[in-house]
Amino acid sequence: MNSTIQQISDSHCHLNPECTPEDVDKLAEILNHDSEQFPKHFFHIMTTNHIDLNLLDKLLDQLDCPGIVVPYFGIHPWFCHLFYIDKSEGDDFKSRHYSSVMLPPPSEALLEMLPDPISITQHISKIREIIAKRPELVYGIGEIGVDKLFRIPSNGFYGNLKYPCDQSAPLAPNRVILSHQVKIFSEFLKLANELKKQVSLHCVKGHGVLYDEVAKHKDIPVVILHSYTGSLDTVKMWIKKCKSRVFFSFSNYINGEKYEMLTKIVQLLEPTHILTETDMPIDKFFNSDNSQGYYMHLQGILQKLSDLKSVNPQQIHENVLYSIGIPK
Repeated sequence: MNSTIQQISDSHCHLNPECTPEDVDKLAEILNHDSEQFPKHFFHIMTTNHIDLNLLDKLLDQLDCPGIVVPYFGIHPWFCHLFYIDKSEGDDFKSRHYSSVMLPPPSEALLEMLPDPISITQHISKIREIIAKRPELVYGIGEIGVDKLFRIPSNGFYGNLKYPCDQSAPLAPNRVILSHQVKIFSEFLKLANELKKQVSLHCVKGHGVLYDEVAKHKDIPVVILHSYTGSLDTVKMWIKKCKSRVFFSFSNYINGEKYEMLTKIVQLLEPTHILTETDMPIDKFFNSDNSQGYYMHLQGILQKLSDLKSVNPQQIHENVLYSIGIPK
């Protein structure tokens, strides 16, 4: 890792959907071996479902310097169909739940591959337990949000190891209805508001809904719009309404590939509103001895942002600390 990358952070990364406990063991060993090169609060690792929540908990337990990780706790909209809010009643609850949150309702074959629905209340209780056993933990809420374009994978959900599916396989025709996405999103906004923690948000074609829901929660200190791809008018709206409380986080993987749009967005921003991220599965890179490939994602977006806005690593570092509630 070069000195420039050491000055910034990855404000949004993941464990890959197929990550296993053994993969976490290996990742922890690698990060522990190289721990001196990672500054505190470097990896901001999102959770997206019930599986990676347990894996991130395991990783935090195994790290010699857990402070290099800022864990985020949430349910990604791509997994929100797996969760229910109300009581589960009756032998046919699984079928009724999935039929109520997906359009069209799932086929018998798809229903067979889907797990029994998970209580969002119990899931959030698990998150509270993970936080409670680490009183000094610096953390946030995410990845959460809404996605109007997402379709269910043909095996029910990404990372379904019981029914493996090649990522190139066709998607199922089913979508998760927006009202259910918003209900799950709202549960985590309530949690962030209660805990007074920053949120890392995913949004595809739903920025009006996203903003309206966030605006209901006045004690959320910071909003991070990850790999932002919304309209220029929405950029202006967020800045006008939230001022210093909003950050736009950019990745080489998504934003770097849309350079013309990135240019227009960045022109509307002050350097104090900008974060860098990879949106990458860190275990895939480090466990395959490809850490340089990972760093290139950060270097790539930092270079583009520097060219467009003269954003320097020190400013990014200050933005990161502010975004996670650490004073200068």
